[in-house]
Amino acid sequence: MDIQHTKLADKIHLLTFETQQDITSTFLRFQEHYESPNFRGKIFSLDEFKQWYIKTSPNGIKTGEFTYYSDWNGFNIPSYILKPFCDGRFNPLSEAEKNMLEIFKSETGVFYIIGIHKENKKIDQLLTHETAHGLFYTNDNYRSEVKQILLKYDTTLIKYELRAKAGYHEEVLEDEVHAYSIDSISGLTTPIPEKLSAELREAYEKYLKHK
Repeated sequence: MDIQHTKLADKIHLLTFETQQDITSTFLRFQEHYESPNFRGKIFSLDEFKQWYIKTSPNGIKTGEFTYYSDWNGFNIPSYILKPFCDGRFNPLSEAEKNMLEIFKSETGVFYIIGIHKENKKIDQLLTHETAHGLFYTNDNYRSEVKQILLKYDTTLIKYELRAKAGYHEEVLEDEVHAYSIDSISGLTTPIPEKLSAELREAYEKYLKHK
């Protein structure tokens, strides 16, 4: 599996995969340990996750099949998510998961990992979305400004859709509202206020220049 590793900023790492299958099979348990409404903070096997995903259809489309590998394109996780995998709590690890840990074995301190793949036709917009997550996690000033902006708007319906249809845990909804408001390919049916998007994009561009 070919993975390109670059740094977008001091604390933000970008992994670029060749295919959607490669990225989803690598990130699945890391990502769902971070933000799944059912598996956040839990130790679970791939089979356990598959059984749940098929029954609940977090993507909003009930097919009776496991569609995760074609449902998702971009991923983002904070560095602390790697620890239980490094500690052996998720054993046995897949080869893809082992490769992920190998890439970051020498990294120390707090950092953020985002992932994209080359098969995605809207890779630039996706990169914006995932980079916003990285800034939100690693830059205290940016996160504070984003939260102040969000307080000015009623995002209840946006959060409801993210929770019910996209399968996000309550703890990450604020961050997701912010990232979905910034990128231009949200895919949400709930309208995002134009002024909210404009304010968040302005903050994003400002902090991106000084990342």
